[in-house]
Amino acid sequence: MKFYGEKSLSQILKITLNIAIIFGIVMTGDVFYNTFFNREKSLNTNEKVVFVTLLIIGIISLFLIVLELRKIIGTLIESNPFVRENVVSFKKISVESFIIAGCYITNLIFNSNFKNFKFIYVDNSGIHTDMEFLIFLFAGIFIFILAKVFEKAVEFKEENDFTI
Repeated sequence: MKFYGEKSLSQILKITLNIAIIFGIVMTGDVFYNTFFNREKSLNTNEKVVFVTLLIIGIISLFLIVLELRKIIGTLIESNPFVRENVVSFKKISVESFIIAGCYITNLIFNSNFKNFKFIYVDNSGIHTDMEFLIFLFAGIFIFILAKVFEKAVEFKEENDFTI
């Protein structure tokens, strides 16, 4: 199977991202409904402000990541991935990952009891962790490095295009 160009794995990935956007919109509504209207314990005003702020910032960041990924996939479908726009997209994704990590850390500080904090734990519903922020922190660092690699590749490509 082809990885880029028409009728390729990249095109399948773009369709998957489109479905993820639609699913994300539905899930966003569900999360807001269950968080604010369908809770056993009512939230006080301060908790609501923190929850709403973190949810909005985190969800917007997540949607922006998916939209930037769609742009990058679009260049793969066009068989031209080494362009400056992808470098910019990777840098934006990196920043959004750091923002999401910040949301997790803020939530941990304001809405968590540190006595209940667990690195990893297993119960009847599966394996869980309270270290989600590390995933986004490391993803942000890795994606920033990837942006720098792409930046260098674009420079080499442009230099090569000028010599030919």
